Amino acid sequence: MSSTPDTRPVISHPEVDSVVVGVVKAGDRERQQEVAGALVEHWRSVEWPDGLVAVNCFTSTQNDSVLTYEQWASEKALSASLDDERHPGRAPGSGATELVPYRLYKVVRGTAVGDPPPPANSFPVAAFPMESHEAARQWVEDLLKAEEAAAGADRAYPGAVAANIHIGLDGLSVLIFSEWLSEEQAITHMEILTKVMLVDVGNSADELGSLYRHHATLTRAGA
Repeated sequence: MSSTPDTRPVISHPEVDSVVVGVVKAGDRERQQEVAGALVEHWRSVEWPDGLVAVNCFTSTQNDSVLTYEQWASEKALSASLDDERHPGRAPGSGATELVPYRLYKVVRGTAVGDPPPPANSFPVAAFPMESHEAARQWVEDLLKAEEAAAGADRAYPGAVAANIHIGLDGLSVLIFSEWLSEEQAITHMEILTKVMLVDVGNSADELGSLYRHHATLTRAGA
């Protein structure tokens, strides 16, 4: 395992097959920082299971939650880990909610930030319940069509790095994990365009999810 203060998350990591996402309700900033620190130290102190590529930790801008985003080399390795006591959700005192496994389905990149883009600083995250894999894929395609209808296909949004669209391994959820250069740019986009897109596909404009900041990323040495 390796980590430096400059280690950043790589959401579309080429060696990652599946991910698992957990959210801890912290209540306030002091508790949030305690939980985030405990989770990171827990992963630093244990031997990593085979197949674990990286563990990423994020804190909400509302200071009410901590999100973990684990990246695994295979679905088999991820599934085997869910009963493992070394999971961050089972770290002493973490109080993690349900851990949900996903696979990255599609990455939609912004075109106004250069290639390679600068590191993202804001991470809007939203999950949407689905009925099946087929329904999830259709919802994603409808959402992207709604985006193009509202704003065009070039996606030259100021500060937009990428929208990483995941589908639950059971097909019952879509997770959109976006990357932006700043919170201000992310919020502006969400208020102007994302609300319109959600309404166009039959969702509520209030389903914007939460904004997160990067807290720490740990990677397997050499990953």
